[in-house]
Amino acid sequence: MSSTILFPAAGLITLICATIIWRGASQPSSEREKSAGMIAGMMSITIALSIWAIHTIGVVTAEGINFTLVTGAAVSTLIVQAIYTFGVIRHGIQGLGLFLLPATALPLFLIPFLPETNTSNWVHTSSLLETSHLLISLIAYAVLTLAALHALMQIQLNRALKKKRMSTLMQALPPLVSIERHMMAQVKAATILIGTSILTGLIWQWVDYQHFAILNHKVLLATFTLAVLILLLIKRAQASWPAKLASQVVLAAYALLMMAYFGVKLIGSWVH
Repeated sequence: MSSTILFPAAGLITLICATIIWRGASQPSSEREKSAGMIAGMMSITIALSIWAIHTIGVVTAEGINFTLVTGAAVSTLIVQAIYTFGVIRHGIQGLGLFLLPATALPLFLIPFLPETNTSNWVHTSSLLETSHLLISLIAYAVLTLAALHALMQIQLNRALKKKRMSTLMQALPPLVSIERHMMAQVKAATILIGTSILTGLIWQWVDYQHFAILNHKVLLATFTLAVLILLLIKRAQASWPAKLASQVVLAAYALLMMAYFGVKLIGSWVH
């Protein structure tokens, strides 16, 4: 079966899961938790379809891994959904899916239309170091994606509380304290992963090419992202930044990382 069918099929199931969660937002928490098994099962099917689709586009070859806009978007989306599904199975809480599932369904629908056919491969890995660097980078992006979604939830819930307008959707979200705790835990993990990604990338460049390409856009933007996240962790540890500012900084860091991994290449692909 073609990836042009498998990816949209995975996106459709993801949207169905999102619809179930949105419809259950007005129900008591005990009722929402009962649907956790069904959500986890449907998301497992989505993950299986995504893995099948990734296999059909030939990501892994005898020479290494082909990393293009399509494979990057597909693998990073897969990792995000896998982490979410694990959380549903482990904790039975689907609240993050209110925002995450629609956000991850969109790239699954768009992947068949992304510019890949007429563009050369961005990266064709040829060593274990390069492959490890690539996978760590994708996991870092996935974890920071989750942190960014928690930041959005925190901003929206904080705004609703201040205006004293708690809609059904806002009431379905976890408490602010819980959202911030998860967000900061993900920020810490993303900081470690991004730092490791930069380090493994530099080691790979030195081992394979005997030089460091430290001035290209990817390394610079990833380094800026790392610096922003480290500053955020320091300021939050000192309690000198309020939660709203912390959430905004997380979103800014996420935008920087998106530009580092996909932005410049995507623009170049469309232009050419």
